[in-house]
Amino acid sequence: MAVVRKLFPAIVGALMCATQAAAQQGGTISGKVVDSASAQPLVGVQVTVDGTDRRALTTTDGTYRLSGIAGGTQIVRARRIGYAGRLATVTVPENATVTADFTLPQQVAALSEVVVTGYGTQKREAISGSVSTIDADAANVGVITNATQMLQGRVAGVQMTSNSGEPGAGAQIRIRGGTSISASNDPLYVIDGVPMQNESTTPDAPGISSINSALPRSPLNSINPDDIESITVLKDASATAIYGSRGANGVVLIQTKHTSGITGQMEYSTYIAASNVAKTLGLMDGAQYRTFVQQQVTAGKMLPSALTGLGSSNTDWEKEVERTGLSTNHDLSFSGGSATTQYRASLNYFKQQGVVLSNGLERYQGRINGTHDAFAGRLRMNLNLMAARVVNDYAPYENTGGFLGGLFTNMVIMNPTKPVTCADAASDPYCAGKAPGDYYQTGSGAVDVKNPVAMANQWDDVAPENRILGNVTGTVSLREDLTAQTTLGIDYTNAVRRTYAPRLSPVGAQYNGYARQAERDLQNANFQQLLTYSPRFGDSELEVVGGYEYTKINNRGFDATAQSFVSDAFTVNSLGAAASFPLPGSYQVESALASFFSRANYGYKGKYFLTGVVRYDGSSRLAQGISGRRSPRSVQRGA
Repeated sequence: MAVVRKLFPAIVGALMCATQAAAQQGGTISGKVVDSASAQPLVGVQVTVDGTDRRALTTTDGTYRLSGIAGGTQIVRARRIGYAGRLATVTVPENATVTADFTLPQQVAALSEVVVTGYGTQKREAISGSVSTIDADAANVGVITNATQMLQGRVAGVQMTSNSGEPGAGAQIRIRGGTSISASNDPLYVIDGVPMQNESTTPDAPGISSINSALPRSPLNSINPDDIESITVLKDASATAIYGSRGANGVVLIQTKHTSGITGQMEYSTYIAASNVAKTLGLMDGAQYRTFVQQQVTAGKMLPSALTGLGSSNTDWEKEVERTGLSTNHDLSFSGGSATTQYRASLNYFKQQGVVLSNGLERYQGRINGTHDAFAGRLRMNLNLMAARVVNDYAPYENTGGFLGGLFTNMVIMNPTKPVTCADAASDPYCAGKAPGDYYQTGSGAVDVKNPVAMANQWDDVAPENRILGNVTGTVSLREDLTAQTTLGIDYTNAVRRTYAPRLSPVGAQYNGYARQAERDLQNANFQQLLTYSPRFGDSELEVVGGYEYTKINNRGFDATAQSFVSDAFTVNSLGAAASFPLPGSYQVESALASFFSRANYGYKGKYFLTGVVRYDGSSRLAQGISGRRSPRSVQRGA
């Protein structure tokens, strides 16, 4: 305690001195730093004034600004790893601004690309592992719903298979193949440096009458692809080692956009697209089916009663279930700022209809990313914040086989001589008691073949999800070659899936009306503390990153089902009005992960590179004494 009391006045005094120094009157040096080969602005270049503590880092447009400089002749230096340093001698007038621009040549012949890797960035030629980078603007072509679709066909060694053809469908992504028999083989997703849970954000389907949409939609549907700047895929053990066991299936790093300059700018983009089924199954129409039945009766393979069960309609059930899916996207972004503060804000509206009835996705999203420099560039604050609402609309399709079948099974086996809706009671005995325009169906029991159009239109299955995803990062330059970085990240998702099948619908008739509400709540909090040391020794370059990370996960959910209603008026909004209540369910899962890690990159003459990584994890999911240490608390409840 005595040590803390002694240090506290010293820390406060140092901060006050720094603040007073920044406020002192003096000259100002500003300018821009560009690459000598491409003439493009360079970000992260350290600009210093010899003999003073004045220093700044260039922003994304390559500009910098140093204030409070004593009048007279000063020597200004610009340095960045991978480039030859340059200096300039300027005369600084009192209370005036002088310009000092720099053009830095690269130290290697090839253009040095900076790639986002685990817990930092590296020059591409210095990366010893297998890493692939995707330019998001080049990949964002056509109707792109989520980030995973931008990977398809663009990264060698990455296999991607969509779970289904519905909007926002999830995907099985395999990097380096499958590594587990019973556990997940999906990669780890890291957004703006914060690892995410790869969990379905919405509850599962109810699983009645073989309608079991068990394969979830993508957890990245809430992120606007227009906000993504780059996607980096870490593929081999060397590249993924910094993430420990969580990176065993590969790592996908997603970096969102920041402002490109201090000049105010507004951008708006929109498109409207249409999609159709590329290939049909070629099922029989009504006339062909009647001819087939007549042939079978004549050959003695069917009883004559089969002819009396035929109708007079000519229905293409595949065509009736399918439609032209329209997609609409509107994206509006603002960016700008000053020499010390830059921001980028965006708004997005996206709606995509599936090519099947009652199937689609709608997204409302807002994002703001900002950067602020203080204390002559020695402190940098970064903010990334996103809020989104995604409305998922599900069709009653089947994922597993079964006798009853879902939408697509009934589409194939439904009699094409039967109509979609009843014209009059005399047209078919099954239309007796039905009003013109009511859906035709061959019955309402559990074993009956069902009208697929009625299944789609009378099945109400919607899951709105709300998500907040963001992080704040503070980076302090302790000295020229030593920086400290602290990051706090949060990912919170809440979704309620509401499912209702009316009493006289093909699915709900066997239950006399079926209603279900299910909620899923996902919370992921992340803390990171990094130290980066990057000294130079002649022809040698060294970068050492050491860090601590703590992740806390708290997931919970419940579901309640009700059956047998006297009216369809209240759908899922009056579960208590039902006569039958199957047992409800609930669960809660809490877990924590604490990690220490370090990475060292050594380069010699820009040609020879060596990387070493070490990581130690303690997880509450591990039993005591098994491959790591267990955190104090691990809770899993269910009912």
